[in-house]
Amino acid sequence: MPKRLASINGFQAASKCNTIGSLKIIYGRKIMKPVLNYSFTAVALSIALSACNLAPKYEKPNVELPSDTFKYDAQRNGEQAFQAASLGWQDYFADPRLHALIEIALKNNTDLRTANLNVEQVRAQYAITRSSQFPSLGANGGASRSRGDVESYNAGLGISAFELDLWGRVRNSSQAALQQYFSTAASRDATHLSLIASVAKAYFNEQYATAAMALSEKTLASYQKTYDLAKVRHKAGVISALDLRSQEAMIENAKASYAAAVRAREQARNALELLISQKIPDDLPAPLALSKQFKIRNLPAGLPSDLLLNRPDIIAAEHTLKAANANIGVARAAFFPTISLTSTLGFGSSQLSNLFNSSNKTWSYGGNLSLPIFDWGQRRNQLKVSKIEQEKAVVAYEAAVEGAFRDVADALVARAAMNTQYDSNLAQQKAYNERLRLTTLRYKHGVSSALDLLDAQRSSYSADTTVLSTQLSLLENLADLYKALGGGLKRYSSDDATTQREIKAAKTAVQTSKQATAQ
Repeated sequence: MPKRLASINGFQAASKCNTIGSLKIIYGRKIMKPVLNYSFTAVALSIALSACNLAPKYEKPNVELPSDTFKYDAQRNGEQAFQAASLGWQDYFADPRLHALIEIALKNNTDLRTANLNVEQVRAQYAITRSSQFPSLGANGGASRSRGDVESYNAGLGISAFELDLWGRVRNSSQAALQQYFSTAASRDATHLSLIASVAKAYFNEQYATAAMALSEKTLASYQKTYDLAKVRHKAGVISALDLRSQEAMIENAKASYAAAVRAREQARNALELLISQKIPDDLPAPLALSKQFKIRNLPAGLPSDLLLNRPDIIAAEHTLKAANANIGVARAAFFPTISLTSTLGFGSSQLSNLFNSSNKTWSYGGNLSLPIFDWGQRRNQLKVSKIEQEKAVVAYEAAVEGAFRDVADALVARAAMNTQYDSNLAQQKAYNERLRLTTLRYKHGVSSALDLLDAQRSSYSADTTVLSTQLSLLENLADLYKALGGGLKRYSSDDATTQREIKAAKTAVQTSKQATAQ
């Protein structure tokens, strides 16, 4: 079969096939010399015919991004520049308590466990599909007695209905299953990444609520002291009842803020326990203060946009596209005839004691040809469906890349703005706290009015709350950026590492098979 250009129902595919002179199917029985090699003829023929492939050549979609790098303003403050995407989550997040919670989540989380099971399922499905590329060897034996005390015994090995992969149908089916396996594994990695970010954000919210509770308690105690002093001054006629009632309102406001912080903390703990699928253990390391969580404050002024190609959702989308590409080859091969072979080698005798004598060797060899003629457009429409699936996969890949670029760009822009905002909030907090200190002294000595003190207290509390809120926003942005950059996947649990080794081994096996075919 020389090189040719096949045109079938509107599609063209370059078919490079090995030259074969003829194929003769021979039936026989009772041979006189060893013929073990006949049982493996199908294997040799499969290798000889495996050069045909009707799948289109895979071309990675070229997605145009706005620029080659993400650029934003960032103050380095002498810190070493690095790429967040190259760090494991243990290095990315600073809090050892958070580390422990993430470890628990990676072991217990139901979504991640389901994703792991999906990988196992698709891995097994790939193994089933791949096995179709090789002959299935079976053993059989039997004994019978018929009228007249005629006995018959037989035993043998055989290959049943092994399809010669002339057009790459079986091989492309196996390739599609392999790419689907890779895609599922990458989707599991995306779940892994998203879980880490979700645990981090839930933890930061819990710590923020705890800090807000502490601030409310501290503020309430300060308001109570001021109120006690105001009552004394009110009895002495120094301040009016209006000033006293204003102090009481401040106390009630602090109590309400404390209750809101308690509610927020309990809700955050519930969310965290849902993510780790258990109660938060009592023996975890002590948490770091919010202000000490910023292990990574500043990033390089420019990050290459090709970092996005490391995101597991983009990797999954590309493998899905490759699977759809291989399925086109499967659909095209359906237009061509299929040939399957059956071969047996064994012994047959009328006496059990002489069954395995060399003179009783038997063999048989057969083939089956299936040629499609008319199916009311079924194969043509199946090919159309496969092409549409491939086009949809291209669109999904482009959408994944564009969405990833937007995620990173938004996170970096937000981080740059929040860094500036945080520095201003810290300066404002320092100024308002100093103002409160001075106003309190002046109030105690009768220089400042109760109204001045109330205003200073409100401003100081508002500044403290704003700093906490900005710290939470920065930490949530830190988790969002970790997820957006697709980083931190270098450190897996043992099961994840095993899967990666198996994927690498599978890829090596595929490459070796291709090289053997080319030779």
